[in-house]
Amino acid sequence: MSAAEGSRRPLPVIVGVDVGGTNTDAVVISKVKGQGHRVLAEDKHLTTSDVTTGVRNAVLTVLRRAKQDQGPLSVTQVNIGTTHFVNAVVQQKGLSRVSVIRLCGPASVAVKPFSDFPPGLKSVIFGSTHFVKGGYRVEGREIESVDPEEIREVLEKVKTKGVTGIVVCGIFAPTRPDQEEQVKKLIKQFYPEASVTLSHTIGHIGLLERENAAILNECLKKLCEKTVSGFRRALEEIGTSCPIFLTQNDGTVINAQQAMEAPVFTLASGPTNSMRGAAFLCNVKDAIVVDIGGTTTDVGVLKNRFPREASTDVRISGVRTNFRMPDVHSVGLGGGSYVTKPKAGGVAVGPLSAGYNLKNEAFVFGTPEANRDPSSGRWLTATDVAVAAGLMELGNKDLVQHLKADEVSAALQRIKTIVEDAIDSVRVSDEPLPVILVGGGSKLLDQSQTMKGVSEILLPEHYGVANAIGAALSQVSGNIDSVVVLERMLDAQAMEGKVEEAKRRLGPDATQKDVDEAVRTARMPFLKEARDRAIAQKCDDAREMAVKAGAAPGTLVIVEQEEVGLSYLPGSATRIKIKAVGDLADPQGTDSAPVTLWTEPPGVPDPDDETVTSRLTKQTTSVTGHSLTSEADPNAGVTWADLTPSRPHVDAAGEWIVSEWDVECMAVGAGILGAGGGGNPNVARVRAREAVQQGERIRIVSPEKLIRGADLERDITVTVCFMGAPVVLYEQTTSGHETTDAFRCLQEVYSIGGYADGRLQNADGVEIKVKDGVTYIDDYQPPRPAAASSASGGESGEGVTVNTRRVVGVLCVEAGGMNSLEPLMVSAQMGLPTLDADGMGRAFPMLQMFLPFIHGIDPYPTAMADDKGRRAVILHSQNARQVEDHFRRVSMEMGSAAGLAVAPVKLADVMTNTVIRSFSRLWRIGDAILRARRNKESPIEALLAVESAKVLVVGKIRDVSRETSGAFNRGRVYVEGVAYRGQGSEVADTDQELMKLVLDFQNENLVVRRLDQNLVAVDTLAVVPDIISIVDAETAEPIPTEEVRYGQRVAVVILPAPPPMATPRALEVVGPVPFGYPEVRYVPLGGYREPEPLAPI
Repeated sequence: MSAAEGSRRPLPVIVGVDVGGTNTDAVVISKVKGQGHRVLAEDKHLTTSDVTTGVRNAVLTVLRRAKQDQGPLSVTQVNIGTTHFVNAVVQQKGLSRVSVIRLCGPASVAVKPFSDFPPGLKSVIFGSTHFVKGGYRVEGREIESVDPEEIREVLEKVKTKGVTGIVVCGIFAPTRPDQEEQVKKLIKQFYPEASVTLSHTIGHIGLLERENAAILNECLKKLCEKTVSGFRRALEEIGTSCPIFLTQNDGTVINAQQAMEAPVFTLASGPTNSMRGAAFLCNVKDAIVVDIGGTTTDVGVLKNRFPREASTDVRISGVRTNFRMPDVHSVGLGGGSYVTKPKAGGVAVGPLSAGYNLKNEAFVFGTPEANRDPSSGRWLTATDVAVAAGLMELGNKDLVQHLKADEVSAALQRIKTIVEDAIDSVRVSDEPLPVILVGGGSKLLDQSQTMKGVSEILLPEHYGVANAIGAALSQVSGNIDSVVVLERMLDAQAMEGKVEEAKRRLGPDATQKDVDEAVRTARMPFLKEARDRAIAQKCDDAREMAVKAGAAPGTLVIVEQEEVGLSYLPGSATRIKIKAVGDLADPQGTDSAPVTLWTEPPGVPDPDDETVTSRLTKQTTSVTGHSLTSEADPNAGVTWADLTPSRPHVDAAGEWIVSEWDVECMAVGAGILGAGGGGNPNVARVRAREAVQQGERIRIVSPEKLIRGADLERDITVTVCFMGAPVVLYEQTTSGHETTDAFRCLQEVYSIGGYADGRLQNADGVEIKVKDGVTYIDDYQPPRPAAASSASGGESGEGVTVNTRRVVGVLCVEAGGMNSLEPLMVSAQMGLPTLDADGMGRAFPMLQMFLPFIHGIDPYPTAMADDKGRRAVILHSQNARQVEDHFRRVSMEMGSAAGLAVAPVKLADVMTNTVIRSFSRLWRIGDAILRARRNKESPIEALLAVESAKVLVVGKIRDVSRETSGAFNRGRVYVEGVAYRGQGSEVADTDQELMKLVLDFQNENLVVRRLDQNLVAVDTLAVVPDIISIVDAETAEPIPTEEVRYGQRVAVVILPAPPPMATPRALEVVGPVPFGYPEVRYVPLGGYREPEPLAPI
């Protein structure tokens, strides 16, 4: 150190590093309090296979440059973002085995951990799975208490297998983490050398997705520890011993120790770093960031200077997860992308790329002889095209002078189209937004040309290292995602007093609608005050989390706040999501703070010395692990993409034997016919696929076939379904026996109780109650004669005999949402066929909307069962609405999730009182959409080809308003877009007039109306019972009402209601009037096509 250096106070700096698939970028940024931040030096080095060598090379280079220009430096911290961990998951290398302990008691055992992992990944990391006592109900009651001795026994088994990584996942742990924490203490007591991941620290509501994320986290821990240790050694080799931080997926940082506990939070930090860096360089809050690298282009949205997070589940290398991830659209376009001429004509750019090998493959770095030799390994790349067009200066331009002008123009247009499409997929509105170009490949775009939907194109200084700048400037966050029961936070007595006062003011002539509105109005101030207090409390909790993570309290800001009411739950339950962000607390950077002078040790190898550069590996995946090398991704998870499309198999007996492809198709169809409600069919999809894989026979038969030769009066079908809150079933899943237990309970009501005409002939040991016109049993557990046994199913045609009747089939209650596939599971377990029919033709929110009940068939006897063996029965009621109301209350007592076996329907009534061909319709819708996705065709066009559907608009969701009232999720969705013009039409075409629509929903979408310029509803375009579905504009994936959010690019699709649901009698129950729209006249979409039966008739 020179005398001049010794007399100057070292300049505090932060080093930011981003390790990409092709390059490792680094920057040095000054950090002087009160003077803001300045970029002092930047560098790019090729990413190395060991990651750490490339980091060392890049950091040493930028520190040397900064010191040369600025004088003595003090490195206060190094922030690193890396794709190393997601690459490890994709390549299945360096991962550890994991055992999962699920705290669930009797609940949630039907779908095992690892159930939807890709087989290859599962074989590498699977240790063992264990279901133990524990878990909570949604309102906070324990399902069962944790048994320490049971945990000790499980840990002995885990030890025996040699597994040291353990995941603990409890039902509703995000809202009640006590049991997970208790089990962690027991693990530390009985198995102290084990590493533990608690699910509530990783993900939010959604048991399977949270558990998957926790498994990924645990399997990465040892690799993360090794990698962080490597970073430390590499940085110490070049004289830096400051703290190391890793950047997270949400644009913030965690220290090295925290990263080793939660490596999964760093999987996709690259695009986030780029967006944060872009916000700093351009000083903007809201924009679209396009990061063009050497292999991929990542496009995301900046909202209030932070990346918008994905609102739905995200797949990481095929594994479905729900932890914090940026909402990023990745495409295979970069500086190294190969430019080719497909056989079909035109020009293709990407997705394959030269990547790090650009200098050895691109024409501009070759020789005239090598470029002419096809065997030389030289290929035309996007960089060659950009150099030929004069957009960038790189290599030798003379080597691409032979390219024809029209070929260069076509390639540049293709690049522009790819970027425009990617921008359009993430834009939050049709209003033009600025686009910030960052990344080394930014010069591939001709900035002189206008881009669709873009107000201006910004190319900031230091654009090539925006990702490293974002890493350097990352802040610290605290995140809360919790379910709150508002009625626990208010004065219930005072609220009920106001409710009774409001009822008295109405008088005796008030309609039920008047009463409901008065009650809602009286309750609203109390609920609003409770909501505000709950949000304030959760904001405080998020701030506290951020401070614990290292944030300076005075810098904290709430950057995200979301509240969503939850349907079918008691106490006005609401889900609250909060994110607090602040600067990292750091004593350095002040005049009085101690500083450490950075000095390069002697003998450090030169970064550009090829002898110290580790072997390079070409990037083959995007930031979330999607393959860039082939159409079929072997790591894409156990999804429809793994399966070969096929027609349903019909056996010699004329029964449709369900395959895995059939399950996937019907699950997609169930989402469409769910009309935004009915619950997510994913759990049922996973269960049904697993049943097929294990060789269980799931049979579907046509009603006509079942009727032939049957006793139409004596033979019956039983309808099964779940009743409860969709969010509970999403979190709690199922024990696998709720619906079958309800089915068997109904059998015993007949076979043991001798049920007839609303009464039990044998009521010994059974307490029967009567209230409000309902005759019911709280828990039907009759004394069973020694000779009695549960009736069992048989093969086709045998049926199940109960007393004087014979159950010959299972009926579906609604052909939409999660209940669509549940009869298939009962079919497999009971050995009975499922009818190709249902009772609603879509999803509806209440039981009295079941078509047999609409037509006057008795809604009793009906049975309900929970996961702990309670079995409630209704023997008699005055109407179906009483059954709905009574069992809705019972289901809440059971934890807001229970199985239901609905009153039997005689075969004589099936053809006239159900909607036939329901599963055939589900399959055809799903098959068309999935085949279109596979073939890279328009899924919406495919849907229109098999259904008499109508696409009202393709556009963006501009606003969503919600409230929970009467256990229903009610609200409005505002959509703005253009009329659908078929395949190839563009959302933002300026020659098309914008349409503004509003959709009302009550769990399901109810009505769509067109708005005028003053946002006043002027036309009703569709109304129940026609099916109104909001789907993703690109994939036609249905979007449930609880997942609809501002900015989504959607299509609003209308499908005709089946004719039985549109008769004058049916409209009295499922038409506009009963849903509160007496002013709306139902005008059917019409054109209903009865599906061709897939099971022979």
